[in-house]
Amino acid sequence: MQRLQRLYGIVEYMRSRRDPVTVPQLASHFGVGERTIHRDISALRDQDVPIYGEPGRGGGVQIGQEYSMPPLGLSINELFGMWVAQRLNTVSGSVPAGAAGSAAFAKVLESLPASRRDRFEKVLERVIIGIPPSEDAVAGAGPIDPDVYVICEEAFLNGRALRLSYEDRFGNRTERTVAPHGLMVQSPLWYLLAFDDLRKAARLFRLDRIASASVDPVLKFEPHDPRALFEEIERYGIEVKE
Repeated sequence: MQRLQRLYGIVEYMRSRRDPVTVPQLASHFGVGERTIHRDISALRDQDVPIYGEPGRGGGVQIGQEYSMPPLGLSINELFGMWVAQRLNTVSGSVPAGAAGSAAFAKVLESLPASRRDRFEKVLERVIIGIPPSEDAVAGAGPIDPDVYVICEEAFLNGRALRLSYEDRFGNRTERTVAPHGLMVQSPLWYLLAFDDLRKAARLFRLDRIASASVDPVLKFEPHDPRALFEEIERYGIEVKE
């Protein structure tokens, strides 16, 4: 769970309770350490969230019932990062506070202006959260370059073509210009679902095999539902449904 998502989850958790809550309770609920909760409470207070009480040993904290969460000025990129983290937590079940995180994120969406929310929901329609990959698929997977990911995400979100230096599973490297219509996450593997100008066909590009990437300064495209480009997603039941 990303920190911003957890902060909103903490606010909602305390608002739902009449009695003070202790730091160990919060740490257990959100699956983090007590030091992390202390830092989160301090950060919330710095943002003028009315948290009363003492978070130390034996103490408890609660939020003023008069507090209401203000609208967020989050970018589409920030919202996207929060949503992906929340969905992966929900699918994996690895974080005890998954339900609280989902509820908090739903309230984040409700706070957005209608035009931004509509744009964001259109982006989410092009994201596939997939079933766990096979051991063979995971074998040999490497880390994703953070800079490459940021560039690919930017192109995906904004309908811009990408220039890639891509290395296939045999070590052959090619230069491609692609239109990233979709993003598929089969944790720990991430894929671009793109139309490849070199092959003139839809192709999957694993992010850990992208050596370098740049957004084309000129080429744009109209994003489409990647499920229409990749019929295998539905045919083989790859996507985890809501």
